[in-house]
This record gives sequence, structure tokens and C-alpha cells, in this order.
Amino acid sequence: MRRSKIVFPMACLAALVLLASVPVTADEVLDDLDTFTAQAFAQHLVEKMSDVEGLQVKVDADPESALGLAVDNEGVILVPVKGLEEGNEDPEVYTEAGAGLAYLFMSPRFNPVLDGKSVAQDKLHTISFTDDSGNEKKATCLILTVRNDADSWRLYGYGKDAKPLVDAPFSESYEEAESPIAISASSAEEENSLILTVFGKYAASFKIGK
Repeated sequence: MRRSKIVFPMACLAALVLLASVPVTADEVLDDLDTFTAQAFAQHLVEKMSDVEGLQVKVDADPESALGLAVDNEGVILVPVKGLEEGNEDPEVYTEAGAGLAYLFMSPRFNPVLDGKSVAQDKLHTISFTDDSGNEKKATCLILTVRNDADSWRLYGYGKDAKPLVDAPFSESYEEAESPIAISASSAEEENSLILTVFGKYAASFKIGK
């Protein structure tokens, strides 16, 4: 299993902000999911991921650190690796696949969008789960990793294929964070930005569907 600690260079030190553009109507904004619900779902979803084969990177995920956003009883839940700490280098960031950062679980409506089209369901890791009302639902999952490629730091998001579906460069950010990872959402006209902050200093972005 890959190590969970990731370090960025001093010029790019310590924080990741994940921005995901989500087309929505004015009254359809992703809001914070309460911590208890996010962690409860995360525990269940992470357990399900242990049965999924062919993972490019195994993430030692920490459900107790899970965060989520939701709208209309659907949303996204991010489950970071255990022991994510600033200043601890993980050599896996220099490998082709990168170092494991988190699982990003999504209601299918929020699947990534590439070239203007939502990624097909069969391209993503998909698991079934039971919600708090006893209803059977499906969630898709991106495996998020960080890679240093010739001094270019990149966010990868893996579905089922050997190559990442998401390949986004990091840029500097100034988001404040009280914990190693924070997640929030903002909206602008017809898009939402899903903001995940790690240590508060870097940003990467990709689109997801409505």
C-alpha cells in the first residue's frame, strides 16, 4: 500500500485546493454536509472500496477526516489519506501514478466532465450502498493522487483506466484552513466551484457534471 504522507516543495508548500466546476441553478448550490453524516457515509464507502479490484493506487483512507457537500440529498464526499502532514515527504509523488491523496466519492450526477461530456459510468469505479433511509444507491469514485513531474506538481484523478481521467496542474492559493483538508463550495452564475483546501496554499481544477 502506498504511503499517505505527501510533501510539496517549498515553492509549492503544503496546500491543495480542488476546484470543480459544477453547472447549477441559483437555488442548487452545494452546501456543507454535517460532519457526522459525512463520516458515517465515508466509513461505509471506504469499506466498499476495499472490494474493488484494479485500483491504480491504494489509498489508506481515513473516514474520521471525511468532509462532504450536498444538494438535494446528493453530493460529494472526500476521504483523505491517514496521516496527511505538512513536511513529510512521500517518494511516491515522483512515481508515474503519484502518491495517494484521497478518495472522492460522487453521486453520479457529479461525475467528471471531459470535453463537454460527462464521463461514462463504466469508466469510473462504481459502488452500491444503502442510504440512511434504507434506499439502495450508487456512488462513483475518483482516486486522487499528487505527482511531481519534472518540477510540475499535478493532481490526478483515476477512474478504471490505467491513465488518469483528471490531470490538472496545481497553482498557488491563499485559502485559510484550520485542518489539513477543508472543503467548501462557491457559485458563479451557472457554475459551482468545489474547493478542497489542504494546508491552504495550492489549487487544481476540473469540471464535474450537474
